[in-house]
Amino acid sequence: MPQRRHRTPWLCRLLLVWGALLACSAAAAARPPGTAPPLLVSAAVSLGELLQRLGPGFQRRLRVAAPQFNLAASGILQRQIEQGAPVDVFLSAGDRSMQALERAGLLRKGSRRRLIGNRLVLVASARQPWIRGFADLASPRIRRIAIGDRAVPAGDYARQVLQHYGLSATVQARLIPLGSVRAVATAVASGSADVGFVYRTDAIGIAALRMVATAPAASHEPIVYSGAVVARSRQPALAAAYLDSLASPAARAAWQRAGFLPLPPGL
Repeated sequence: MPQRRHRTPWLCRLLLVWGALLACSAAAAARPPGTAPPLLVSAAVSLGELLQRLGPGFQRRLRVAAPQFNLAASGILQRQIEQGAPVDVFLSAGDRSMQALERAGLLRKGSRRRLIGNRLVLVASARQPWIRGFADLASPRIRRIAIGDRAVPAGDYARQVLQHYGLSATVQARLIPLGSVRAVATAVASGSADVGFVYRTDAIGIAALRMVATAPAASHEPIVYSGAVVARSRQPALAAAYLDSLASPAARAAWQRAGFLPLPPGL
């Protein structure tokens, strides 16, 4: 079945990312005594490229080590923090994981802030020009629809869009849940899926992908990326300064150049 072929078991994904965290810990142990450790930033994978570009500027301005990034689905990062991962800053693509950590007392009080927005788009392979909008998802010609799994906020937004258009039951058997928005984009670009739901920023610049339609704002909850300092951070002041840097005018300009959107009014 397609779902079994494409879906990575939750435990395997968790072990892989925990391996990355252990590697970060090993690197920290190898630093000379007295050297301040870099911040460990656990961030939604859709933020990865831009955070890497912004990191050196933060390093130069504050004269600190460059942040280290642990990139995965927001739900996976939430579980790592719940299990004691040595994270300083959490950046999520949705509110659900932030709210769960806040309720559990695992975020530093008053540190949570909203940063930037995004849009959800339906993408198809450039080889399938006949797919023109959400209504085409009802066609039996579309056999595989890639979508984020339950740990991926983009998957939540996509399910809301399907419900908005009355397509949930029609397409349920054809959904292929994947572990990240990037995995969805790759599946569609490679032809492993016919269409998929991704953030607009993940579709920009991929020649093999065609953005078919943009989900109306009213069809899903607002897509808002937010950040917070993790309660067990050993460098809370530096972590807060890092969040401040992501909300600076220069950073906001970089977000928007990359395709992200200003926060919706009232948020």
